Order: sequence, then C-alpha cells, then structure tokens
Amino acid sequence: MSTQLFFDEYRGALTEGARYDNRNDTLAWVDIIAAEIHRVCLKNPEASHEVIKVSEPSESIGAIALTSNPDVLVACAKYGVGYANFQTGKFEYFLKYPHETSRLRSNDGIVDPWGHLWIGVMTDFHLGDVLAEGKLYRINCHSLQVETMIDHCYIPNGMAFSSDGRKLFWTDSIAGTIVEYDYDVSRNQLSNRREVLNVKKSSKYKDFAPDGMCMTKTNNIFGAMFNGSRVVHVDSVGNVIEDIAIPAQCVTNAHIGGANNDQLFVNTAHIDHAEKNFVPNAKDKSGDLGGYLFKVQLERSYEPQPNYIWGGRVKG
Repeated sequence: MSTQLFFDEYRGALTEGARYDNRNDTLAWVDIIAAEIHRVCLKNPEASHEVIKVSEPSESIGAIALTSNPDVLVACAKYGVGYANFQTGKFEYFLKYPHETSRLRSNDGIVDPWGHLWIGVMTDFHLGDVLAEGKLYRINCHSLQVETMIDHCYIPNGMAFSSDGRKLFWTDSIAGTIVEYDYDVSRNQLSNRREVLNVKKSSKYKDFAPDGMCMTKTNNIFGAMFNGSRVVHVDSVGNVIEDIAIPAQCVTNAHIGGANNDQLFVNTAHIDHAEKNFVPNAKDKSGDLGGYLFKVQLERSYEPQPNYIWGGRVKG
C-alpha cells in the first residue's frame, strides 16, 4: 500500500465529497468553504482541471452526486439543492430546503438505490458552536418532496446503503459514532438504530471524529477520521482491521475509485481552514498537508457500493 498526493497543484481549505465516475474516468469533489466544485480526469488531472464556483455571499457546497448526464452533478449548497453543469460552468438551484432558518448549511449527502437524495444539514460555519439543530433530509427524486429522517443532530456526516438497500449506515461526528438503521423504502422509515463504531469507547480513537466514508459490497467501511490523520478500515461487524495513515490531521472523506477499484481517494481540510478569509497555498508542502487530496494505492481491488445516480429529471 502506498499513499501520495493526488493533483498537488491544487490545495483547498475544506475539501470533501470525492466522487468517481467510471463513465468518463473523472473524480469530482467540493471545497465546502470556497463553495467550489472541482473535477479532473484521472489520466491527466493537471490538464483537465475544471471548477464551478458559486460566488453569492454566504454560499457553500457540502456534497455532490452523479446524474444521468456525466457533465451535470447534483450539488447541495447553502440553501438547497441545484445542478452544477460543467458544460456551462454554472450552478442553478432547483429546490430550496424547507427549514426557515438561515443558520443551516448542507454537509454530507448520498443518493440511495432508488435515486433519492439524502442530505444532512448543520449549523453554518460563522455561527460559533455547533448546535443540535441539524437534520438528515431525504429528497424524493420524482416529487421533490423533502422529508426529515433524523432530527436534532449535530453534524450529520458520511452515509452508505447496504447492497440490498435495507440498511442505512450514518455518521454522527460529534457523538463519535457510525450507526446502522433498518430501512423500509415502502414506508420511507428508519428503525432499529444500532452502533457499528463508537470512537468514544476506544482509548486509541477517542479524540477523533468520524467523518465521510465509503462502503464495499461486503459492508466494510473506509472511514475518514477528522483530527486523526487516518482512514480506518472497519469490517462488517465494527472491528477496525486497518489504519491508513494520511499526512494531514483533518481527514474528511474516503472514496474508492479508479478503473480497477483499487485506489482510495482521500479528502482533507487545511489545519487553518477555520480562520476568517483563509486562502490555502498549494506551493507550501511543509508541515501538515491538509487541504490536499491524496491517493492511496490499495493492496487489492475492492468492489464498492455503487455511486447511485440521482433519479430526477436533469436540466442539461
């Protein structure tokens, strides 16, 4: 196993949400604070780098998802969800969240096996302490109806569905847990909450916060550990079977990709990302390397859960 910088000409403030698209061999990700969506071709990232920036004040981009058009992504922004079109270079909202407060912003999200979007919202950056005002929404891809699946959480984070779609795995970062729910799609109902991993119960991991994650077909988890300088590989019953060291304290997401599914793309945040008006320097490779993306060459191929495609009508 080897770890190296991926596309070292770029360094973000708070990168997140890497998504691999095997239709065009591209990797896309976001910088939440900069409200940017980035995309590169894996074969030549330096020559293919594209950026869509949402420039309105107070905006942010928390998560992205694939659509039926490889050049259009669903993007979860400050006030709702829109389409980011790499052909036009523009972002446009198609749905606003139902909450009436401007305190919240999008965080992590995922598309389920039926094409519906699940997106967590949480206290925005400039408001101080994170409060238990977060929610996990499910957005119906046909009707665009927004339903609250989990309420009164702090930092709703990484998610995955089991192969049969009957289980949702969900991360609550401040609680330090990855939990598993039974999911009944016919009723759109979560039940039987169970802990898969609780870092607070571990002397080794107790100071870390689980963040973004990805899952294999066998329900193994590769989970980013914020403040932990690592990705943990967790088996289907919650045992940590491997630590993957990353030379950045704030690891935010892990995502299996590449043509052979044997590469792990890791997002990180700059250690100074919370400073007001912070601008990262891609030329400074001294000290903590937060803000860069990393590529881990895995020792074997892992079959990941599919990058499910948003089932809604796409505006091209």
